[in-house]
Amino acid sequence: MYLLFLSLGGVTLYSINGGKKSENKFKAIVAISHGVGLVLILVAGFGLMKFRDISHSALPVWIILKIVIWLAFGGLLTLAYKNPKAAKILWIVFPLMGLIAAYLAFYQPS
Repeated sequence: MYLLFLSLGGVTLYSINGGKKSENKFKAIVAISHGVGLVLILVAGFGLMKFRDISHSALPVWIILKIVIWLAFGGLLTLAYKNPKAAKILWIVFPLMGLIAAYLAFYQPS
């Protein structure tokens, strides 16, 4: 989770301050930490499903919502890089998405 938010926050702040992807000396490190963070979250999520005996064939709504949030985290990095105006909005949206994902995992609403 830390790797994901570190990379998302770094790219978002870099873009807000006028940085371009082509000028970013650490773009490879950012991409690696973003990808590794996403993979670790995905593996941990499926491990939690196994631990709680949740069937993979009939996923509860809260798990589907968490997968949608995971996909959004994966794709919105590009938007933050390409659009500084959207990056300003994403600076607030990313933590809110994290809070929603944590709420879904903790309370598991139907």
